[in-house]
Amino acid sequence: MSHRFTVAIVEDNYWVGKLLESYSEQCGLKVICIVSDGEQFIGMYDELQPDILLVDIGLEGNLDGITMVQSLRGAGYRQKVIMVSGTTNIEHVLTSFHDLGSVYFLSKPVMLPKFQAAISKAIDEIQLERSRFVEVPKPKSATWITVKNQKSTLPISEDSILFIEKEDKRLTRIHLMNGAQMASSTNLSDILAQSSPFMFSPFKGFLVNMRHVVSYVKESGFPTSRRFLIHLNHTAVKVPLSRNLQKEFARLLLETQ
Repeated sequence: MSHRFTVAIVEDNYWVGKLLESYSEQCGLKVICIVSDGEQFIGMYDELQPDILLVDIGLEGNLDGITMVQSLRGAGYRQKVIMVSGTTNIEHVLTSFHDLGSVYFLSKPVMLPKFQAAISKAIDEIQLERSRFVEVPKPKSATWITVKNQKSTLPISEDSILFIEKEDKRLTRIHLMNGAQMASSTNLSDILAQSSPFMFSPFKGFLVNMRHVVSYVKESGFPTSRRFLIHLNHTAVKVPLSRNLQKEFARLLLETQ
């Protein structure tokens, strides 16, 4: 193969990583990194922008390969993923195809013919997609927010967050675009410190992503109410907006449109 597509290898076993590097080079790919830690790779991703990812399920650090790819997918990245693992867990295999959209699942030990077939399939899909467009725009750089989830930390793309609410002194609940919710012990001030200006606190105990705001209206049904209610895409939940913050909120909303 003479293709000069780029590949990133995320694998915690040094010798397997070197084997995948050798196979990739034999397939004409340009290996741009070999990383063993999922969080480290997410931090490098915007700079690298590989065409193909080779990802092991078991990785160093707090993220496994599946969670790492889920985080990248949540940020809007759609690069071709080939999972590489010695797992016999059928749930992992099904997740890699149905939830992550992987193009191939390579079982260890990886043999070159199977590897070549996986790369050929990934390249065919890339070339087909590129033939449909004059230019495929690269996704903008994502803002990553790290939150505590149970006993681990998890990076979340800011774009995937609709709003966040404080449930009690120790718990915040993060509402995502796909309808999922995540409980976290990270407080709102720590989340806001990691965020872009598009994350705004419209009312005590809430953060809202201005990118997903549709409109806001004065709260009805309570004649003495001084609040507004924020309407968001992807959810029927309304987030409160303080009257004192209404002008600043309106200015930010205009800037995002």
